[in-house]
Parts: sequence; structure tokens; C-alpha cells
Amino acid sequence: MKPLGILGGSFDPIHNGHTMLARDVYEQLGLEQVIFIPAYIAPHKIGRSFASPTDRYRMTELAIAGVPYFSISDVEFKKKNISYTVDTMRVMKKVYPLQDLFFIIGADSVAELQTWNGIDELFTLVKFVVVYRPGYDEKIALAKRHFGKNADRIIVVHTPEYAVSSTTVRERVLKGLSLTGMVAPKVEKYILEHGLYK
Repeated sequence: MKPLGILGGSFDPIHNGHTMLARDVYEQLGLEQVIFIPAYIAPHKIGRSFASPTDRYRMTELAIAGVPYFSISDVEFKKKNISYTVDTMRVMKKVYPLQDLFFIIGADSVAELQTWNGIDELFTLVKFVVVYRPGYDEKIALAKRHFGKNADRIIVVHTPEYAVSSTTVRERVLKGLSLTGMVAPKVEKYILEHGLYK
């Protein structure tokens, strides 16, 4: 069985960088699919959400619609509270007991892994796929040394850099600027119709 990719995030909003990165990881690692998991409340972003959980979930649905190897999970919405990654991955492992779960993170998150809630258990549940960025070689090497026997459960993949962020998207909406090329057309339409990020 092919592994499953997991891409979690607040997706506030989801943008083309998210979906293109997911596509790159899917292709490079030969995954069965990539499952997007919007956070109901992201632990590291408490008090910093800009759109409602429902809006963020719907935008993620719209962004991945029509891509056969993308899907979305409402596992964190069922809880309707703060979800730590370890809690979510326990559930996902029960749903997909026979497949390896590849949890996709950015290179900037590597240095923080040791602070993640239940990180030792997480290494038994998932392999971490680190999307490489220039300048993070030392941090990745440090993380691998720190986790010792789990170092082989940290996989580094090289993808193009996509110069778009949720912050930039929100700023452009505030200024009334076009989002063409930054988010899916259906996502841009949803943002404008629902008056988000004003």
C-alpha cells in the first residue's frame, strides 16, 4: 500500500503554495493521496484566526476540488476544540492502520519539533516529510541528531519555492488587489462573496 500524505494547517486562507507543494510531495514520494486537515483551532495560532473555521474548511474544499489525489478530513472539526497533531494522528492511524502516514511540514517547523506535544508518540504514528528550504540545513541536521533513533523518520524533499503566503493574500484583500495566481479562482470568489479579510 502506498503511503498517505497529511497536510495540516489553519489554511487562513489556503493558497496555491499549499496545493502545489502538496502536489510536489505527492509526485516525489509516490503517495496514494494527500489529505488536507484544516485545524478547527490551531494551538500555535490561538487568537490569531482571521476567518471562521467553517469558512476555512469550505475554502480548502474549493481549492482541492477536482484533484483526484487530494481529499479533506474534518477530523479536527468533529472535536470542535484545540487539536494537537498527536491527537489527530492517533485518529488517522485508526482510520488507516495499514498505511504509512507522511506528515508534511515546512523546514521552518523542524527546529520546533522537540516542543510539539507528544512528539515521541508522534514518531511512532507518522514519518515527517520536511519541505526543504535554503538556509535550513543546520536546523534539519540538528533535529536529526536530537531525535537519534527517529532520525530516519524525518524525510527531506526538495520542491520549488512558491512565493505566496496566507498573510500576503489577506493583505491584498484588504487593499482590494487581485488574487490571481495566488489562490484558486473559486477561493477568490468565496473570499469576495463572504467579505473575508476586510
